[in-house]
Amino acid sequence: MATVWRITAIGCIAFLLRPPPAAHAASPASLAPPDCVEASAPSTAENAAGPLGDSGTPPPPIADEADPAATGPSTLRRLPGMALDDAVCVLGSPVRWSGEQWVIAGGAVAGIVVVGAFADVVVREHMLSHRSGALDDLTRVVEPFGQEYSLAVLGAYGLVGFVFHDADARDTAIDGALASILASGIITPSLKLVIGRSRPNETDDPLRFQPFQGGNDTAMPSGHATQAFAVASVISAHSDRFWVSASAYGLASLVAFSRLYHNAHWTSDVVAGALIGTLVGRTVVAVNNRIRAGDRTVHVAFAPILAKDQKGAGLTIVF
Repeated sequence: MATVWRITAIGCIAFLLRPPPAAHAASPASLAPPDCVEASAPSTAENAAGPLGDSGTPPPPIADEADPAATGPSTLRRLPGMALDDAVCVLGSPVRWSGEQWVIAGGAVAGIVVVGAFADVVVREHMLSHRSGALDDLTRVVEPFGQEYSLAVLGAYGLVGFVFHDADARDTAIDGALASILASGIITPSLKLVIGRSRPNETDDPLRFQPFQGGNDTAMPSGHATQAFAVASVISAHSDRFWVSASAYGLASLVAFSRLYHNAHWTSDVVAGALIGTLVGRTVVAVNNRIRAGDRTVHVAFAPILAKDQKGAGLTIVF
């Protein structure tokens, strides 16, 4: 009975947070790599005659997202290129950051350090001394939304999107899955390995770091918080309704709270995870919305290298 109730709850949450049919809220440019998400204005010649390929003929039109026939196979065919664009734009963004963006990134890191200095020990002690049956039940229910429940929510979106030809629900599922792979599958595990911070249930010292030891069992950043905020940011970015964003981020915040309550993370761990998840989620939505509009920013070329004394292959990525 408990399992049935949880599945039903997940389905209800996905339905309630489903974006309105025509809503695609723009992602803030400040949260995403500028060269990946800021579209350039078309030239006067393009406005007058339309873009032309090398053959002098207009390229084939982009499938209309409102057309139910275009919501299935065409989207799946476009998915590999979309995933590549997302990976290049998200993982390669530090290489292209401007001085201002490096200052912002440095400020974010400094903010996490300040949170750690003033809140890590204090919040941990407060959590350990304020246990209750109600909080035990609440955190036990919401914590899985930082892992398997979040995937179930995305699966529910995908089911609605592909079965009922709901483009917004389908795009939310795709963007959420790609953001989850990048944020929770690549970035967070890599940082955990490099930073090697011990969890609060292992030590009383928040400054105990063992770089390149422990792998995914280390504390910073919080994987649950990363996943929860990645999905929440995608849901929010696909909707212009305040209550949808508030519900998504509220649930993600409860996931972060549950990790603190269970003494699995320091406060700075969940703050770092929340920032990573939000940044990656918003960036993925911004990049993919451009692709859906027909503007594929990242271009990949693969060619063999054949010379007198050389044989190999070359890979060129332009973005």
